[in-house]
Amino acid sequence: MGDAGEEPLREVPDEIADEILLRLPSRSALARAAAACGDFRTLVSSPRFLRRHRALHPDKGALLGVFTFSLRPNGVGGGAAFHPAEPPHPAAAAARAVARAADFSFGFLPAGAGAEAPEWMVRDYRDGRFLLDRASAGTGSILFTELAVCDPLSRRYVLLPPIPDDLAAAVVNPLTVFYGRRRCEPFLTPAEAGEVEAEPSFTVIWTARCPRKVVAFAFSSRDGQWCALPSPDCFVWRRNRSPFSCPIHAVWNRRHYAHGRFYWVDCLTNRWLVLDTRAMELTVAEIPSPAGYWEEHVAVVEAPDGKVGVFAHDFYHGDGKAKLCYYTIEHDGEGGDAPRWQLEKTVPLPWPADYGRPFCVRDTANGCLVLEVSEDMPAFMASHRTRDVELFKIDVKCFQLERICQVQCAAGAAGERCLPYFGFPPLLSLPTV
Repeated sequence: MGDAGEEPLREVPDEIADEILLRLPSRSALARAAAACGDFRTLVSSPRFLRRHRALHPDKGALLGVFTFSLRPNGVGGGAAFHPAEPPHPAAAAARAVARAADFSFGFLPAGAGAEAPEWMVRDYRDGRFLLDRASAGTGSILFTELAVCDPLSRRYVLLPPIPDDLAAAVVNPLTVFYGRRRCEPFLTPAEAGEVEAEPSFTVIWTARCPRKVVAFAFSSRDGQWCALPSPDCFVWRRNRSPFSCPIHAVWNRRHYAHGRFYWVDCLTNRWLVLDTRAMELTVAEIPSPAGYWEEHVAVVEAPDGKVGVFAHDFYHGDGKAKLCYYTIEHDGEGGDAPRWQLEKTVPLPWPADYGRPFCVRDTANGCLVLEVSEDMPAFMASHRTRDVELFKIDVKCFQLERICQVQCAAGAAGERCLPYFGFPPLLSLPTV
């Protein structure tokens, strides 16, 4: 029994609870707080609170699964699906909630007229947003396609205006990309850190690879305008650089992001095409790589302390001991030697791997590398054959192998895209479009 003079318990005022919850360091901590009582749940799920929390604690969220999109042998879309992380993955419950709440079929996007209307094709994913395109309804063009940015959780979307004719005139005789299905490569840039606008802005980059230059345009939702980006002239990538190396699509279809820059890595010529999203400028960097690496065996990641990391593995593992090599790109400073790969760590892999290795590099995001493992047949030999694979991730902070899920997909080398999906459960998600 309490003392007779003891003051009764009083409720914490809403404005004080708001300030306390704002200081929780992550949205996973917010989720635990929301489970404590209904008032907390209402508070932390409000858009105003979530925007303020995001501004104080920039957080990409947990890896909730992967989105796969396969191409049929005739070149059209097919097999688009979200695969949530499976137990014992720590984000499995949140991943299931997202899978139930979102429309990953993108059925809310406007359909074309007629039975032969072109399909929407997923081209990129970043920060809760998907970028899709379809061949131009009027001309069937696979160069200047129709573009849409959407959020499958809120089912909101924005149709982008066409690229103006005066900008489009700079595109001359572009080569095909995306396994010959397109002549353009559009993608999303990351959201700005700390942005608290009611309608979050986004930027889309559109590129085309012409015989002697790369043409690039940028669209910002802030002003709704397309603009041209400076790019290097006389940048030549041959269609097939060598009978013993990968064709050019292996370079162009593998776009990497780290700390404000996108990279396309050409190991054979030691050249990286670099897009700086802050200066909005394309440049060519000479970065000699260790011998023996092909582009599809290399992945650039965001390393801690602002560094650029690289995961790579050899084509052959003749000793049967599979491993990944992790490098950082070292700069000697102004006037020094060219940037170089510095070996930081060797990560052993648990799968036997001689000339028929069962794993391949799929994608990266937020400092994580996604690996595909197939015991039946290596991905590079599987053509369009559907098969069961397991997906694993490795984080650059701890280098621990963690299973994500099992999926059915087509061959990674022939027509399958695998996009890591980071986010939050619906309770803690804001509309991104």
